[in-house]
Amino acid sequence: MFRFFETMKLATLALLIFTGAAMCAEQRFTVREDGLVRFKVSVTGITRLSVVGDRIADIISDNDVSAYQAKGDEKTGDRFLRYVGQDEKPRKEGGYLITEKGRTIAFEILPIQATTQTILITVKPNEARADEITRSESFADSSLGSGDGLVSALTAATRETIHKGIRTPKPKSGKNGALVRSIGVGDLVGEVRVAAAGKSARQIREQEFYTSGVLSVWVQKASLAAGERSWVVVVRNK
Repeated sequence: MFRFFETMKLATLALLIFTGAAMCAEQRFTVREDGLVRFKVSVTGITRLSVVGDRIADIISDNDVSAYQAKGDEKTGDRFLRYVGQDEKPRKEGGYLITEKGRTIAFEILPIQATTQTILITVKPNEARADEITRSESFADSSLGSGDGLVSALTAATRETIHKGIRTPKPKSGKNGALVRSIGVGDLVGEVRVAAAGKSARQIREQEFYTSGVLSVWVQKASLAAGERSWVVVVRNK
């Protein structure tokens, strides 16, 4: 009898551990900077969103009003998402996540019925970004000055252009290089443009968008499949 109860206790403990692990699921992703990540978010509990080795600076939703309330933690830089919408089966949401190291990724939320979720994202920096910064720093005669001040201004202008000018995860139409909208940011102008692949897959290079007066170029996705489109943000002098 004693062994029977001991066996029952062990079985119950194992069940509780298994149930707890299932209730608090962990999702891990590795994504290239300017890439896209899709993750599951609970509509019945709280979802923790964290960037490994970095901190979340801002989350920009495609919608004017998101169905998810986000609360930040000052110590860790994590964000905690809680569903506050009315629909039992909400639609997918998308947007952009910007880290404190200046890395941006697009995301898509897949709502699920679950209690808690933990999402850990590792963002790999683009090697091309170093070339872009070096090129930006070469504009020593710019009215903005040179060095870190110029780079900071270009980064801020890029972020504001993304925030104000991009409303969908990907362009729905438009030829390669098409201008969607222009946004004034202080002494700079941010342009939202389209990068498009034709019948064949291709690589999108920042150099394609460097024309006279352009100070920096941000490409959402460098590798496009046939018929695919992505966003490009160009920052230039007024």
